[in-house]
Amino acid sequence: MKEQVESRYFVEAAAKVLDVLESFNGQDEELSITEIARRTGSTYSSAFRLLYTLQKRGYVMRLAGKKRYLLTPERYGFRIGYAALQTSKFHQEVTWHIVVAARRLAIALVVKTNDEFNVSKALLNADELLAEKIDLLIEYQYSETASHLIAAKCHDAGVPSIAINIAQPGAYYFGGNNYATGALAGDFLSQFAKMHWKGRADVLLILPAKGLVSTQEARKTGLMDSLKKGLPGLRASDVLFAPPGLTAREGYAITNKMLREVGGLSKRILIATLTDSLGIGAERAIQEGGLEDQAVIIGQGAGRDARARIKKGGSFKASVAFFPECYGDRVMTLAVKVLGGQQVPLASYTNHAVLTAENLKEYYPDGDHP
Repeated sequence: MKEQVESRYFVEAAAKVLDVLESFNGQDEELSITEIARRTGSTYSSAFRLLYTLQKRGYVMRLAGKKRYLLTPERYGFRIGYAALQTSKFHQEVTWHIVVAARRLAIALVVKTNDEFNVSKALLNADELLAEKIDLLIEYQYSETASHLIAAKCHDAGVPSIAINIAQPGAYYFGGNNYATGALAGDFLSQFAKMHWKGRADVLLILPAKGLVSTQEARKTGLMDSLKKGLPGLRASDVLFAPPGLTAREGYAITNKMLREVGGLSKRILIATLTDSLGIGAERAIQEGGLEDQAVIIGQGAGRDARARIKKGGSFKASVAFFPECYGDRVMTLAVKVLGGQQVPLASYTNHAVLTAENLKEYYPDGDHP
């Protein structure tokens, strides 16, 4: 009789949700939908729906670029400072997801906004955040000079730090594997030339961004190493380095000028831009020059604006994805581990993939993220 009474109050749907959570053997275990379905004895579609719901409510995280999940870390009462960049769609996505992840983990997040190359602003923000008695500083800014000065401030205050995308002395690093992203861009351009131009290209234009000195050198090295392997016929004289820029407007002006110099009407042109904004500007110059059938552009970052351009079609055909939507959970997980005294690697990398119109749905099956 007792078992019959208890069964009246047993909620099967809730039990299935708990089965999914209990299928993980620890915080660090990564499981696929198929593995979870097998462990819980459910169908693939049922496991997917439950995981999707748990992900939206913040109990599990999907690894960017993968169909694998892990448990969201436990909630903590830490106080963390975040000096953010907000000038591009990519920056805005990273910030949005960091704020959401902090809220989900009950972490008090104090946010200040950096300008890309304003050293004084970055130092002022660091001072103000350290004055807030934070437990850890997350720093996202482009000046290597500021990085060294902020590193000294954190050292003196005894506050650990995490640097996003731009390395900072003494800080844990989370962001791109820049040599690898350059190599991915070079491989894409090589494969495109082989598929569409019989393995030949007349010009390679490389559009670097302002600042980011060591970051860009790593990307350029990876790019050139990959192209030398993929397109051995490309001569050093065929490679042109543009002056550095930052915005789409600068990408447009720089590309226009270089096209006039090389005389693009009969040439097959590869364009590697080291940020997406420059690539978007370069695409406009290609369109206005009537060179869409003779040029291919690949960017770096794959933020919302770049994904929209790729989906639309045109000469901006690809971008090396950094998956900004994964930064929130992964940066906050790293912060919690650092503050919990766990041993973590000095450098942690986001996942990377070359996004094209053909595979966007594979990586963003539910459309774009906020």
